[in-house]
Amino acid sequence: MLSPRYPTILEIEGLLADVAHDGYGDAVAAAFADPQMMTTLGGVRPPEAAKSFIDRSRAHWRDAGFGLWFLRDMRDGAFGGWAGLRRCEANGRPTVELAYALMPGLRCKGHATRIGQTALRLAFDNLGLPEVVAFTTPENLHSIAVLDRLGFAHEGRVPHAGREHALYRRSEADHRAG
Repeated sequence: MLSPRYPTILEIEGLLADVAHDGYGDAVAAAFADPQMMTTLGGVRPPEAAKSFIDRSRAHWRDAGFGLWFLRDMRDGAFGGWAGLRRCEANGRPTVELAYALMPGLRCKGHATRIGQTALRLAFDNLGLPEVVAFTTPENLHSIAVLDRLGFAHEGRVPHAGREHALYRRSEADHRAG
């Protein structure tokens, strides 16, 4: 069930964002093998993990009507990472997470903030979500700065993805307040 309220393909200031498909297999496998890319994402993963990630991402889109976009740099077609919204649990409650993981060459250029702004606008204005959460490792100062710019409030530390993460939350009311 794809939602017309959450686009399957769009351009976000020089990045092409679209739904996961098998054509991303080699690029995701290379990203999973890159220690610099995976430093805050649980470490390097084997090549078969790429197919599983793509399959799960595609299934999420089918089931929820929204999901993670896979990114390409429109200047040269290089794989840029992934970002968007996905269902998750936070403190034992079902909710929706803003997630982003950019290839090292695209970091610190404002892309995560612009993608986050787009995803949050769609989450609240189009999908009518009551809140969006985000997780980051406590030492990931770049990600914390992005979440601060996006107006997320820090709630504390929680176990997530096998290690301690900082949990952030943004409500629809905060979004409306500006």
